[in-house]
Amino acid sequence: MDSDSLIASLGARLKPAESTLTDAAVALIARGPIASPELVAQVCQAIGVRRALAESLARSIVGHRPDVRQGPDGRWTITTQTVARPRATSDGTTVTRAAAGSTSPTLTREGAAALPISSLRFAVVDVETTGGRPGHGDRITEIAIVRVHGGQIVDVFETLVNPECAIPPMITQITRITADMVRSKPVFATIAHDVAERLAGHIFVAHNVSFDWRVVSHEVYRGTGQALDGTTLCTVRLARKVLPQLPRRNLDAVANHYAVEIPAHARHRAAGDAIATARILLAMLRDAEGRDITTWGALDAFHRAGTSMAKKRRRPPATPSPVRDASDGA
Repeated sequence: MDSDSLIASLGARLKPAESTLTDAAVALIARGPIASPELVAQVCQAIGVRRALAESLARSIVGHRPDVRQGPDGRWTITTQTVARPRATSDGTTVTRAAAGSTSPTLTREGAAALPISSLRFAVVDVETTGGRPGHGDRITEIAIVRVHGGQIVDVFETLVNPECAIPPMITQITRITADMVRSKPVFATIAHDVAERLAGHIFVAHNVSFDWRVVSHEVYRGTGQALDGTTLCTVRLARKVLPQLPRRNLDAVANHYAVEIPAHARHRAAGDAIATARILLAMLRDAEGRDITTWGALDAFHRAGTSMAKKRRRPPATPSPVRDASDGA
């Protein structure tokens, strides 16, 4: 596989929606080893489940799969075994393919690990929403995608979105986005394919990426009927490793450290926050390079190391609130 194909393999892409929790879990495990609480949190969107229950749920979801195993450290991984699975074609015949996430994704990850960071493409995303529960009625009111390549920002996409629901007064107070501002704007379904195309081939980056990924994935699925898949990078998590001396790693604190200015009128707006996050990402990648972290594999390992679910549970809510005094988050 050539370098362009490896770079693209890390990026976001649309794929047929997973038909079962098992398929979704296997796709997630294929990205790298994952513990049961995090697996259940992401696949079932159930954060804070007790470990014993999470272990039981994880075993029921993927424990029967011969291409998945739980290691001594408790994390689930894909084995190198290729498991043939039948698939029905459109003409009614049946063909056999390797199980999702068995040999080929492993080889792809190993090849991509050697890619220099300077060759990668990043899409830095920020969304404003009506609340923090995308599966329970909350919707996007604004989205920005800042694409980064070759150590610089190459383009910025931003748009207000008609959420097709009311915007709570508290959210308007923070974002300054009103019902009048979004009334004539496109609903997300009409821009879903455009958003997916802008993300395609790019590593999905956000400050508290689990929130933005969950929201965008939900809206893309609603608009296209397909699932968003790909590699993510969290600048909050990266800041914990690159800037351990900071007492806080929210966007304002990290931006202040790197002298990245966010104009008051742009704060808590998608483009303002996404552009600031992109500049922070570039600064942190330069700092990482100073630690001899120059390949995707090294950055990914550095980014993933030492993050526990306990820390995640202590993280403040992804939805902004009027008073926030926390070390991490947006």
